[in-house]
Amino acid sequence: MIWTLIGTLMVGVLAASLTFIGFRLVRAEPPRWLLPAAAGLAMLIFHIASDYAWFGRTTAAFPEHLEVGETYTKRSILQPWTLIAAPVERFSAVDTQALRRNPAVPDLVMAEIHLLQRYYPTVTLTQLYDCSEPRRAAVGADLAVDADGRPTNADWEEIAADDPVRRVVCGASTSTLDQRSTRNRGISDAIREREQWLSTAFSSSTTSRASGST
Repeated sequence: MIWTLIGTLMVGVLAASLTFIGFRLVRAEPPRWLLPAAAGLAMLIFHIASDYAWFGRTTAAFPEHLEVGETYTKRSILQPWTLIAAPVERFSAVDTQALRRNPAVPDLVMAEIHLLQRYYPTVTLTQLYDCSEPRRAAVGADLAVDADGRPTNADWEEIAADDPVRRVVCGASTSTLDQRSTRNRGISDAIREREQWLSTAFSSSTTSRASGST
């Protein structure tokens, strides 16, 4: 946020300076209101452009295994231009390399969901998605599973059948986890060391974790 503020101020100073220089070149005196007006207008345009560019700039820096799940826009009467085309204010991303599941329970996939919002630190959630019916559950250290690896105390939340995050999680798990079953078994020991409470339930497609961008 501090760099955006500095950039905005620099744009304002530059706009006022160019306006002043322009009047000097034609040997004229600018109206007293013009310099602050030019600076203010330039800063406003820069701020608006920065808001609209944030989502594209952030996702352009994503590695291939991070896939956008759902985007959220914000409209405000205090920013009338957003009533026409609202910029993306926050979004979620799925780390497709960190998807985990128990081969004995193929309809359940555990995923790391990154929540990104401008000016805020990235938050990472671990969630369990059911690919056979539209629901999800938060995963905590108290997650219990039965002998088959199916959660017994998950607090399931019903979601839309076309939920964007679930679509990414289940789609990615179908196309990548099935192709990597041998690799999954080969790194189960590493997962066991990292997450003791998952050692009997879920195996991972990789031990690497993604880092979000703000």
